[in-house]
Amino acid sequence: MEETTPLNNKNTTALHHPKWNFSQALYLILVVYLIEFFLGWLKLPEGLGSLKGFINYLLVGFGEGFLFFIALVLFFRILHRPISDLGVINFGLRNLLFGIVGGIFLFISVGVLGNLIVEYLGVPDPQSFALAVSGSDSHWQFALLLFLGGVIVPLQEELIFRGLIYPPLRKAYGKGLGILLTALFFGTLHFDLIRFLPLFLGGLVLTWLYEKTRSLWPSIIAHGIWNILMTVLMWWQKG
Repeated sequence: MEETTPLNNKNTTALHHPKWNFSQALYLILVVYLIEFFLGWLKLPEGLGSLKGFINYLLVGFGEGFLFFIALVLFFRILHRPISDLGVINFGLRNLLFGIVGGIFLFISVGVLGNLIVEYLGVPDPQSFALAVSGSDSHWQFALLLFLGGVIVPLQEELIFRGLIYPPLRKAYGKGLGILLTALFFGTLHFDLIRFLPLFLGGLVLTWLYEKTRSLWPSIIAHGIWNILMTVLMWWQKG
């Protein structure tokens, strides 16, 4: 039996004994993607260099985050479980520091790995977020992209991949394989073959943070800092 402390005992129970399984988690993600498909949100964005295209991109980005949040709330109401079972508990100085250090580590390590891949495979097509950054021409646009990439996307992805996906995989296959499978799932669902390895590395670190701290906050913070630093770098590079 693994030892726990009073501070993390509740979340340890949710992490080790989730009341949902992997198939249910996949079904929830599939339902959200089907809704997005019918709304036309899964299409590649167009006209990101124009104000209309930029606003449409933001609406889809914020809309997707809202859609996933509503789906998670409804899912846990059906399970008669609190949303805190996803691990969003114990926000404290220790977890804040884990998140900050983890985010800086991800920014450096993923950046180095990405540069090595570019050296051998060439420069991949830019992602839609990078196109939105390069097409933005005002500080208010940059601020909105910073909020989307640094807050909304990390919350959405950590709730899904670490909070929803990891616990049933951990329960079924153990801690080590559970972390590997979650990272594999994280990299695969970004649908980007060339960037798969950097995303896989990011998934490993973010899942390890959740396992280490028994709280999702370090993963959310690290993911947010990683994205914010990348956004600032892209903005700086475009001049």
